[in-house]
Amino acid sequence: MIQDTLPPQTPQPEPMGGASPAIRGSRPGWILPAVAAVVLLAIVIGVVAGIALNARQTGGSASAAAGYVPADATMYAEFRLDLPGDQRANFETFLGHFPDDAASTLLTAKLDELLDGPAADPSGMRYTTDVKPWFDGTAAVAMVGYPSMDPANPLASMPKMLVMLGVKDQAAATAAVDRVRTESGMSGITSTTHAGATIWSVDASGSGVPYQFSWTVTADQVLMGTGTDLIAQALDVHGGSGASLASRQEFRDGLSRLPADRVATVSIDSAQILEEMRTSLASAAPGASGIADLLDGKGPTFVVGSARFEGDRLVMDETSTLPSGTELQNRDSGLASAVPGDALFFAESHDVGKGAAAAIDAVMQTLGTSLGSDQVGQIESALGTDLSSFVSWMGDSALVVGKGGDGNPYVGLVVTPTDADQASLRLNQLQGLLQLGSSSGGPSVNVSDADHNGTRITTIAFGDVPAAMSWAASVQYAVTDDRVIIGTGTSFVSRVLDMSAADSLAGQSRFKAARDAVGGASNTSLFWIDLAGIRAAVEPVLPADARSTYDAQVSKWLAPIDYLAAASRVDGSRLEGRSVLVVK
Repeated sequence: MIQDTLPPQTPQPEPMGGASPAIRGSRPGWILPAVAAVVLLAIVIGVVAGIALNARQTGGSASAAAGYVPADATMYAEFRLDLPGDQRANFETFLGHFPDDAASTLLTAKLDELLDGPAADPSGMRYTTDVKPWFDGTAAVAMVGYPSMDPANPLASMPKMLVMLGVKDQAAATAAVDRVRTESGMSGITSTTHAGATIWSVDASGSGVPYQFSWTVTADQVLMGTGTDLIAQALDVHGGSGASLASRQEFRDGLSRLPADRVATVSIDSAQILEEMRTSLASAAPGASGIADLLDGKGPTFVVGSARFEGDRLVMDETSTLPSGTELQNRDSGLASAVPGDALFFAESHDVGKGAAAAIDAVMQTLGTSLGSDQVGQIESALGTDLSSFVSWMGDSALVVGKGGDGNPYVGLVVTPTDADQASLRLNQLQGLLQLGSSSGGPSVNVSDADHNGTRITTIAFGDVPAAMSWAASVQYAVTDDRVIIGTGTSFVSRVLDMSAADSLAGQSRFKAARDAVGGASNTSLFWIDLAGIRAAVEPVLPADARSTYDAQVSKWLAPIDYLAAASRVDGSRLEGRSVLVVK
């Protein structure tokens, strides 16, 4: 075992990594929290950032609304409230898992009655008489541009917003919209004509937003947006004078890989968003160029997704283009076989150390600009190495949260190390910093070691922990040739070391079904939340007054919800994803 070669632990460790003895008595008190915050941030980024969805490849097309949206729209979302194809039957099956009044309300005339209530106004307008006759059941929203990140002038670059409602009877839609306009009592309404359509506008700048609110009615859409120019642009795009999102090849390629019958479609120009964020960040905080560079060319460039109902589940598919040189690979990390079967949350990603180390380097570069290189140097001198080396040894990593058999919650991290010796060294150094902080007047820390079937488990116990956090009063870790295990409490690490395949999360039938539903064990990342288990864990600790309301009004709606799972896979130059929300 790796641990057998480690030096014995001492309450007052000597400086590590060749640090000067003079450093020992002069390390500032902020070093430990700074190190902890940066390392924790990097690990969370590394574990969670890779999580996406796993798409199934069929065919599909967008609604007519996409033909009005400029091709460079940053985001677009459309909703099929008309439940096309098999979606009405599947939605009814899905609702059948909930209380009886769910289906009877959402799939019968009761829905009209429900909508008539909020839609009613003193003039007598109703959904059933003034909207339903012309509305075809499709709705869409698009964002053109991206908001500025400059805190000094947040309105300098606000996005343009376009909202579209599908029309099946233009005359009825025009009459309804005109009635709203004439009976609203709004002043300052103006009109102009463009491409044969009348565009109405009202100044909205009094609300602090430098835009008009404008609208028009076409043969197939009610168009509403932030300004006359945007509505005119939408009309021109639809007329062929400008490129539309519907004609954008990346959008079309994405749709071709999605289910044809769906209730929602989403597209995100992620390359444009990341570039805007990068530019704004570099402008607002020039010293943060390292963080900005993390956003450059690392992720999907254009994402298209969908949602549909399939019997007992809501399925969300996603397909995205990847930049050239992407290093993502599909594989089975095996980490689900290493964590307890009672895990309520599990998230794994590959090669976490690379991303986490890059994030730390970027943060340290930013700190060096804002705090001064001398203070950053003090941190790394105290550690005897650069901070990114504390995570660079991390390979495939899984973050797990659960509730053990003793009734206490636990949080754990299980990692396949790229260098087990490096992992041992860095964990010992962090442990030494905790001990040093304790001896210098910081929080009480007691470190002890114990042998567990040939593997050393180190326990770090903290003093003065509130009763509510007693489950986290100690943290343990162990390093073997193929695993690094870190967890709260005094049983997580030993449970993982002793884990049998049958008792692991991978050995549980619900988890295996969930993983199969999102593409299987070979992937680039995996995500699982046992929603039913979380509900069962939370209900017994609800206060009595809240529990009575919960039992009477909420429980029946939550009881059918089982779990949420998601995974991503690389397919050539694309990242395909799927997530499922399953009911029982």
